[in-house]
Formats: sequence, C-alpha cells, structure tokens
Amino acid sequence: MTEERLYSITEAAQKLGVSPATIATWIRLGIARASRQDELGRNRYTNADLVEMEQRFQERQARKRGS
Repeated sequence: MTEERLYSITEAAQKLGVSPATIATWIRLGIARASRQDELGRNRYTNADLVEMEQRFQERQARKRGS
C-alpha cells in the first residue's frame, strides 16, 4: 500500500499559488480544513484537501461576484 502524500501549510500554499497566510485565513473562514495532523499536532493537507480548498474558494468568489 502506498502512503498518501501530506503537505504542510507552506507546501499546500505553493501548490495552490497562494501564501500560507491566505490558507490560514481560509481556515478561519471555514474554506479550508486539514484532514490530518502530524505527530507534533501540525495540520497536514492531502491532495483531496487541496482540491476541496480550491473548489470552496472558487465557489465563494463566484457568490461574491454574484452579490
């Protein structure tokens, strides 16, 4: 069985083309969440988490434009 790749907030931000501060804001707004934590309690993100973050952010942007 292959182990799923887990990303730090910095790595997740790089993959999504945003800053780590943006992801921290998304977490506060409920757009983003981490499905895992490492042994030190730091949030870790899967590829599925990244896809979900991007989709939720796009949906939020679409709602803001439609207002």
